[in-house]
Amino acid sequence: MTASPDLRLSAIVPLPSAEHAAAVFQPLAGHAPLARVVRHCLDAVADPARVVVAVAEHLAEDVRELLTHEGMPAVAVAVTDGSATRGQCLRAALEHVVQEPFSTPFVLVHDVRQPLTPPGLADRVIQCLADGAPIVLPLLPVTDSVKVVDARGVVITSVDRSTLQAVQFPRGFAADHLARLLTESAGEFDEAVAAIRSATPITTVVGDTQAVIAELPHDASFLEALMASHHSC
Repeated sequence: MTASPDLRLSAIVPLPSAEHAAAVFQPLAGHAPLARVVRHCLDAVADPARVVVAVAEHLAEDVRELLTHEGMPAVAVAVTDGSATRGQCLRAALEHVVQEPFSTPFVLVHDVRQPLTPPGLADRVIQCLADGAPIVLPLLPVTDSVKVVDARGVVITSVDRSTLQAVQFPRGFAADHLARLLTESAGEFDEAVAAIRSATPITTVVGDTQAVIAELPHDASFLEALMASHHSC
């Protein structure tokens, strides 16, 4: 991927303290998931200082040490107070990148649960932002069998998969639209859910089967096997 300095693009990696806090520092085929995701962001963003990892204060030093160890000391770390929910992390990072000298009009929101992201996926999102889309979501059709179960765990029916698509990362936003979604939302925040509920038009791009969203550390072995299979092809 070739970064686009003319787009004045920034990238945010939220790291909520209640989830993934330990697993993102554990090596995944030699590199921590957090480091892998930050590198994906650096491929997309011209200035390393425009890439922001947003964390709770008690994780900030560990994040800085990891970034330095991985040769990415210029990446910014935004510290949020309190419980560091996803919404709080996004707010802290967004406040950082919309200020001078950045004044970012566009942001990519990535996630440590998706450490294997082919470059072309971010390219498609960025192109739509450059074309004027306020919100861009990468989607991939659901191929797994989906069932509806009752309170006893008994399968009631199957869901028609043709109507279902999974949202991947990175997700693209005009910065002012993301700020509005954060302001209007209360409680648990997911930027894709908030975007869908809003009246803002959403542009979608084709996702990628390699961009697996995993539960860490449970899926670490699966991700390593997936990487090994790609390298052997």
